[in-house]
Amino acid sequence: MTSRVVSFFGRRAYRLANDQLSITVVPALSGRVMELIVEGRNLLWINRPLLEGQAGGDPAFGGWKNWGGYKTWLAPQSHWPEPEAQPDDMDNVEWEVAAQTEDSLDLRGPIIPWSGVRLGRRIALKTPGVSVNETILNTDTVPQTWAVWAVAQFPVPGWATFPSEGSKRVKTLRASPPHLDQSRLRFSGDSKWKVGAPGVEGWGEYRADGWPQTFRAVFAPHSTLPHPDDCNLEAWSNSDPGYMELEWLGPLVTLKPGGEWTFETRWAISQSLT
Repeated sequence: MTSRVVSFFGRRAYRLANDQLSITVVPALSGRVMELIVEGRNLLWINRPLLEGQAGGDPAFGGWKNWGGYKTWLAPQSHWPEPEAQPDDMDNVEWEVAAQTEDSLDLRGPIIPWSGVRLGRRIALKTPGVSVNETILNTDTVPQTWAVWAVAQFPVPGWATFPSEGSKRVKTLRASPPHLDQSRLRFSGDSKWKVGAPGVEGWGEYRADGWPQTFRAVFAPHSTLPHPDDCNLEAWSNSDPGYMELEWLGPLVTLKPGGEWTFETRWAISQSLT
């Protein structure tokens, strides 16, 4: 195990590594994980032109600076100040490194003013995979109800896989997605659409064309509790630029002042059979 400070496109970053993989976390980009490197390949999609200062924000989403990688948001989106524009005070702020060991990193975001809460994360390398625990802390003087929304962006083309039970209940959340191929969905990066599903299994997968590995997000499904969109697993297809998002959501939780809740998740990397 190793842990060191590195530079990522001119920004201070923290890299955790073992003999299986490495991750690069950039506190200045809302604590995003910008690299998940396995066998020399970054499995995450990153917005290189934006990182290099050669492009601006995405006009389709209010000038959103979509850096790429993995991040967490608050859900439901309908409760954001502008639901179609990702707010900078949640998505484009400096996170604090609260603690660091050779195999883990603890981060805290600032208070998100319109929500009354702050997000935090403990990310740790495990054998195998990565443990990612996302927290919500209510800093307000009144109860707050939110859900953790974990979002990982991946390159296209490729296939996302829903659990067999959840795939029977996949529903369209935006535009017109392609039909399921058994429990799989094809992502080509040529149009914008979104699907979601409730599930009891608590996992979702993605594999880009040419990868010898499959990424799997594993999470506590909390299937008996209410969720945003009535889904705990969602997938988004983007175009211009082309990428896909695999998203897993915690339940809506109401926190008393000072209350905290943790969404326990894990990333697993497996060798694909085909």
